[in-house]
Amino acid sequence: MLDIQLFRTNPDLIKKNLKKRKADDKIVLVDEIINKDKEWRRLLQEAEALKHERNVLTEQVNELKKQGKDITAAVKKVRDIPGKIKALEEETGKLKADITAALFKIPNLMHESVPVGKDDTENVMVRQWGTPEKKAFPAKSHVDLLTELDIGDTERAAKTSGARFYFLKRELVLLDMALLNFTLDLLYKKGFVLIEPPYMIKRAPYEGITDLADFEDVLYK
Repeated sequence: MLDIQLFRTNPDLIKKNLKKRKADDKIVLVDEIINKDKEWRRLLQEAEALKHERNVLTEQVNELKKQGKDITAAVKKVRDIPGKIKALEEETGKLKADITAALFKIPNLMHESVPVGKDDTENVMVRQWGTPEKKAFPAKSHVDLLTELDIGDTERAAKTSGARFYFLKRELVLLDMALLNFTLDLLYKKGFVLIEPPYMIKRAPYEGITDLADFEDVLYK
């Protein structure tokens, strides 16, 4: 996701990049992001100003109390401010969500060296390693191999997790773990520090699998 600061300082660069990518339909999103960002910052400043006013008025109320003066008008002003702040925070929250959603739709910037063509037929081969192997039999897709060798399960995974998910099985699990261990070993030998953080789980699902009474004192809160 591109930094919002780039939209504030150099929107033309982003629009130029979209044209290179043949994504002219997304240019309107750039202006939408810029306008909503301006409105978000304006409302944010307005909310901060109200918070400052609330603090000042609160001090005035305290001072009036000390002097034994009437605080009715000042208290009324203070009471009206929290509602205004809440409304502004709700509006800025919605704007922020809209901006983030739009930012995810904008692709990253292309490198200056990337050639621009009319379509995929004008792609430039940068380099090639090895020679494509010609097999004496029809190549099979990984999905077919998963099923035929019974080393994966797409149907059950789709039922539990949704479409396009899969479970690894049998030897494929061992291969996957071997690749992970190989990578960890390689990185360790190159001087990387391996760190495994603790796993965290919310209380509600944990309560569904065990009695937490015995662990109450040691649970992270």
